[in-house]
Amino acid sequence: MGDLQIKFLILIVLVFLITAGFCILIWQQTKRFEKKALLAKQRQKEYEKELRLKMQAEKRSRQEKIASMEEDTKEA
Repeated sequence: MGDLQIKFLILIVLVFLITAGFCILIWQQTKRFEKKALLAKQRQKEYEKELRLKMQAEKRSRQEKIASMEEDTKEA
């Protein structure tokens, strides 16, 4: 094998190793992102549940106010 062929093979191996390194780096970052996204989604669902319960409680209190106002007007 000539000197040029050996250098070319070394270049190919280096490119392959660098590519493999980037693949590993991207895979790790993807895993981290997935974990963060899952936590954010869970927080969002919890917030939506709290908001829904709060809105239902407000709706109930408004309905009770209206009902009590109607009773007061009937009594008067």
